[in-house]
Amino acid sequence: MNMTKEVYNNANDRYPEFLKNLKCYFEKAISGNKNLFRTNVCDLFNLYLDNLPVEARNHYNCSSCKHFIERFGGLVTIDENGIIASAIWDEDITPPFFKAAVSAIKSEVLNSKVIGVFIPSSIVLGRPRTGEWNHLSVEVHSEMVNSSRLKTAGQVMAEKLEEFKMLTNTLLDYSFDTAKQAVLLLQSETLYRSDRVLGIAEWFESLHEKQNRTVNNNQKTNIVWLAVASAPAGFCHIRSSMIGTLLDDIASGMPVESVVRRFAEKMNPANYMRSQSAPTQNAILEAEKIVEKLGLTNALQRRYATYEEIPFYLWENHSETKVVEPKKGVFSSILPKGKTTSRVSLPNTVMTWDKFKRTILPSAEIIEVLIDNPSRLMALVTASDETAPNILQWSNPFSWYYHGGIDGEIKRRVENAGGRYENNEIRASLIWEGYTDLDLHCVTPHGEHIYYGDKSDKFGGWLDIDMNGGGHRDSSPVENIRWSENAPVGHYRFYVHNYCERGKGSTPFKVELEVNGKTYSFIGVAGGEGYVTDVFEFNYAKGQQPNISNNSYSSDDSWSVQLNNFIRVNGITTSPNLWDEVQVPHSGSHIFFILDGVKDASEGKGRGFFNETLKSELRQIRKTLEAYTATTAIEGADNATACGVGYSKDIDWNLTVKVTANNSTRIIKIDRWD
Repeated sequence: MNMTKEVYNNANDRYPEFLKNLKCYFEKAISGNKNLFRTNVCDLFNLYLDNLPVEARNHYNCSSCKHFIERFGGLVTIDENGIIASAIWDEDITPPFFKAAVSAIKSEVLNSKVIGVFIPSSIVLGRPRTGEWNHLSVEVHSEMVNSSRLKTAGQVMAEKLEEFKMLTNTLLDYSFDTAKQAVLLLQSETLYRSDRVLGIAEWFESLHEKQNRTVNNNQKTNIVWLAVASAPAGFCHIRSSMIGTLLDDIASGMPVESVVRRFAEKMNPANYMRSQSAPTQNAILEAEKIVEKLGLTNALQRRYATYEEIPFYLWENHSETKVVEPKKGVFSSILPKGKTTSRVSLPNTVMTWDKFKRTILPSAEIIEVLIDNPSRLMALVTASDETAPNILQWSNPFSWYYHGGIDGEIKRRVENAGGRYENNEIRASLIWEGYTDLDLHCVTPHGEHIYYGDKSDKFGGWLDIDMNGGGHRDSSPVENIRWSENAPVGHYRFYVHNYCERGKGSTPFKVELEVNGKTYSFIGVAGGEGYVTDVFEFNYAKGQQPNISNNSYSSDDSWSVQLNNFIRVNGITTSPNLWDEVQVPHSGSHIFFILDGVKDASEGKGRGFFNETLKSELRQIRKTLEAYTATTAIEGADNATACGVGYSKDIDWNLTVKVTANNSTRIIKIDRWD
């Protein structure tokens, strides 16, 4: 309202009613978590004044109301069909004095075009009161206000505009048929770790469908704006994500077998290798600033979880008290020699996990699992500081890791490449990321040299997979040297040579050594072309485990469990990304069997968190975060009681369980998820 001394009697204008109804209409317009959008409409305040009675225009020529109308008067909502509606103006509930002005503004707004997502910087839009005067204003819901500590509301809106451009181009690049084929292929579960991208594929297909339902170009555009405003983090970046690679391959007419192979190569869960070089000093300083702005200074330190902290169990052992660990003594860390066990009886029943959960779990009193695959050993981890903000994509602070990697990546690569992973006397496998040519070498006890230039020795040793040499290129490579039997006795030296660096100066890698069924892991960085580093050097005697000369490795010994034994299950739960009401299924679907007395006594370096599970605002400092977790121990190893074995939708289970119910015991093999 104008605050000049000119006298105007507005007693009959019903301005308080106008202001109250405007606020109520806005509240109704944004109910149901609706998003707001900016339009290209302009000069609305003059339109407002021009449609008021002449004698009242000077009275309502108010700078605060002008600011509100010009800045917020053009806001609209968009429904699922792409039809816009004014978020502010409705002549049907407007007092007669303001009806013409409101009708004119609303008509102008509805004939405009959406030009961006609107992100409020505060709850109140406008200036509600100055002195004795009440002005036009409304309030948004708190969850609509910009919550980023790194970007202003204007910067977030600018990002939404860029996402709109990207998504518009992506819809033109990939047809509805291509999107539909991608969804069908992902739903068939023939693609490795398909659940990681199924959600975004279904979202993209649905967006195509919504656009196809209308012939109005403005509505098609508005449907894209609505998608941009409501999309989960990263969904608009289709071309630069794994789903983009899949869509490219399908659109090119590539055979299904090739599509499946390429997808598996890209969907590598070995997060510790994603950065191809260490962060720069400037990157570390920038990461420090970002962590401080986000209030995450105390949030990155992780500790092992305990059984009692897990909020959700599919099944718990209530039959008897859990085993109490004996008092720790000086030699408590030494595992006693295991008893000689007879060969485990073959399961008399084979079924899927889905069937086991429906038919066996409800009546089971005691469940035991056979530990015959150490790569499936897992541990649950949580935040050390319970008051620190959560760093994960889901709302609880729990994450997990597998002893054999987040999904047993080495085994998958070796077998997919045609190599032999299991049933070897000695095996060494090397994996890394990118097109760099790393080579795995072995100098055998008889002085023979197995490598790409001479792939076998006279005792049956064989480099059965060699990648990225010559013209061969694979972005998820593996090399494999193994003796299935008759491995010679004596001194072995395995080392890694960076023959040709094709990355950014250095390449992280992992080598897994298996000797008579026991595995050892070495993680290192090949520092530039020509770099050579020893990974395992040991003396080997038949039937014995090697005495490895360096200490920079982890092994099955770090887990307090003896292989080929049945261990009692305390509880069965899902992975933490599925615990909450709002689930995050694209991070995987896992079942964890929490076992009695099992824990990882190692420091757990590199496993406190994985970048693919972190909140989107941390992606820009992922290189620094990888370096941090790689050198930071997980706390509380002595109190880790939420460890066991885990299995996901993506793999064959082959899990043997012993179930006791109603005074009878049966052995069951769970072969797969469903």
